[in-house]
Amino acid sequence: MRVPLEWLEEYVDLTLEPADLADLLTNAGTAVEGIEIIGEELKGFAVGHVLEVQKHPSAEKLSVCRVDVGVEELNIVCGAPNVREGIKVAVAPPGTLLPDGSRIKEVSIRGVASRGMILSEKELGISDDTQGIMVLDEECVAGEDLARALGMPHCVLVLEVTPNRPDCLSMIGVAREVAALTGKRLKKPPFSLKESEKRADDAVRVEIVDADLCTRYAARVIDKLAIGPSPWFMRRRLLAAGVRPISNVVDITNYVMLETGQPLHAFDYRLVKEGHIIVRRAREGEILTTLDGVQRTLRPQDLLICDPSGPIALAGIMGGEHSEVSDGTSRVLLESAHFEATGIMRTSRQLELSSEASYRFERGVDPNGCVYAANRAAYLMQELAGGEVLAGVVDERARAVEPANLRLRVNRTGRLIGIPLRLEEAKDFLESIDMEIKGIEKEGEEEIIEVAVPTYRPDLEREIDLVEEIARLYGYNRITPTLPKTSNNVGGLSTEQKLRRRIAEIMTALGLNEAITLSLISPRWLDLLDRERDCLPESVHSLRNPISEETSILRPSLLPGLLDALRFNLNRRVMDVSLYEIGRVFVHREGSKQPAEPLKLAFVLSGDWIPKQWDREAEKADFFTAKGLLEALVDALRIRRWSMERKEYPFLHPARSCCLLLEGQEAGCLGMIHPMVAKQADLPTEIALMEVDLGRLIECSLELGMYEEVPRFPSIQMDIAMVVKEDVPSREVEKIIKDAGGELLREVRLFDLYRGGQIGEGEKSLAYSLTFYALDRTLKDQEARGAYEAIVKALGEKLHARLR
Repeated sequence: MRVPLEWLEEYVDLTLEPADLADLLTNAGTAVEGIEIIGEELKGFAVGHVLEVQKHPSAEKLSVCRVDVGVEELNIVCGAPNVREGIKVAVAPPGTLLPDGSRIKEVSIRGVASRGMILSEKELGISDDTQGIMVLDEECVAGEDLARALGMPHCVLVLEVTPNRPDCLSMIGVAREVAALTGKRLKKPPFSLKESEKRADDAVRVEIVDADLCTRYAARVIDKLAIGPSPWFMRRRLLAAGVRPISNVVDITNYVMLETGQPLHAFDYRLVKEGHIIVRRAREGEILTTLDGVQRTLRPQDLLICDPSGPIALAGIMGGEHSEVSDGTSRVLLESAHFEATGIMRTSRQLELSSEASYRFERGVDPNGCVYAANRAAYLMQELAGGEVLAGVVDERARAVEPANLRLRVNRTGRLIGIPLRLEEAKDFLESIDMEIKGIEKEGEEEIIEVAVPTYRPDLEREIDLVEEIARLYGYNRITPTLPKTSNNVGGLSTEQKLRRRIAEIMTALGLNEAITLSLISPRWLDLLDRERDCLPESVHSLRNPISEETSILRPSLLPGLLDALRFNLNRRVMDVSLYEIGRVFVHREGSKQPAEPLKLAFVLSGDWIPKQWDREAEKADFFTAKGLLEALVDALRIRRWSMERKEYPFLHPARSCCLLLEGQEAGCLGMIHPMVAKQADLPTEIALMEVDLGRLIECSLELGMYEEVPRFPSIQMDIAMVVKEDVPSREVEKIIKDAGGELLREVRLFDLYRGGQIGEGEKSLAYSLTFYALDRTLKDQEARGAYEAIVKALGEKLHARLR
């Protein structure tokens, strides 16, 4: 919402500087995004009076004008079609700098000297109008500074109006806020409407067919209009507010909309068949060409303004091309209606058509402000366009909307805000924003004010809303900060929250960088990673109105987002990438429209894991790098019952992939990206991936609250090398060693793998380092030897292994 201060000052006395006023509004909840100064570039221009206009002797389309600029008369060659003798114009004398950076010089045009330039609004930088030169009001004085004559420069506040405050989408609404915050009085514009003897209800009939979408429709008829340009004060204010002036009648409807917040529309009465307005839903496939020249196909949920022959406007959004006001219009039917916000919003979104009117209807327009706005516009048409206003308003109501009645407990309000509040103060605050005090009661020590909330404040629904209004008007910055009263319970993080933070710390400490990717992904990723949906879910949750195809579904996996981030880096020549993410994914939940949101942990690795050093070569990130990271995480979380098993996934290399098992159940996958997936996704083939169920990791973790005493007694180191069959996995050997070694065996580490001529074909030798110690005594050699022999025996019995 753009608020020109010279316009705002018509409704409330302004005593603050623009910056101070902006701070006051912002602190009260109506944020000011910026302050603009309009018209500063008009310095050096003057008002000129065209004394004489003659045809150029050598150019049919040019005129030679003699222009009085106060101190002298200038001969200026002008090509504008609307230049004529007697008008007041904007003149740039020689030497003047134009807004586009060019400087006016004395020149010869087709043999005639031209000293200066008569300017259009576009050349002045006021608007985009290039139809002709700017014609000033007759009251302007030749030689007067142009900026002063135009009432410029002036200041505009750019407000960010929240959806719950539709009353601030009008000049009167903002003035009401300023008046309440500064202690001034709101001044609504006074006007006296003169009506003819002819009656409007003889010329207009209104029929509301679909009352659920239209609460009220008021119409006035204005006759004998002279269509022409609006006076400068109105055009200046509209331009400053961001609205393009068109003609006096159309400009008045926009002016009153900005003034009151009530959208209006003027129909050419001649083009409304029988003067009969019908408010109804569209029929399937019905067509309307709107004012922007676009032919639109409508649906039954769209609300139309029709006459007996068909649609003439899209209700609350835009008028129809057929019935628009033109230069030949002399009688208009003025619409001032109230349409339901949800219906307007649905149609506007579906048709991708937005307007100043729809913007206000979507947020809520005062249903009881229709007649006032219609009368105000009719008065201005009478004053500025010579109109004759037919008597009466045709006011059709589908249902009445009455002010809401609320009760405010004064003492409780003061306690909630944290300020001392007296009854009279509370009344003054409420009355400053036009709340009607219906009565005052007393229940014990509590004083209660009964309030009628105006219908232009639909956001005030409960007592707590009134409490917030008083706090806002009192001033948040005046409220002394206090600590809240709480119980004796001390807040803190849950075990799950602590573990989640600990996992993030572990991943960062291992050398990965945390990424936060979008929860919305492209469905193309699902086809790339798992076309047959063997692993990824078949049913995903899609957005109804996505911004783009690339962000149209909720992610069932973290991998698409991380791969997108990886590709982003690679495209910018960042080749060594290690990213991890902790986040929720969205999977279908049987019997519910809402998805389940399990917590996942994933990472991607590409390029060098260890960069090249002066004393050694670089090490690429590969399957074993990823496996080592997962093992380090599991060990740090002290998860006991876990293992990895080989398993193929459609998006992982079939020979370099495995799954993570926690307590015997699959909890994630790990491996190198499948070459075909990498090719189709335009990624390198050497990318390591992992994704695990973080919830299962947290459930199985013993990391928190588990402490072990640092051993005080020396340990015994022993090595064992066993020959086993080639197909026996190392993890199975380690499990047997740990089970047979008992409590004295503290650590098992594989340090050598051998295949060769010293052992049989189809066999391999695995060498492990074994660490034995006791926490309560120095371990004896025979105790460690006994555990060692038990291990050898168990491996021989279960795997037919032999010592090497």
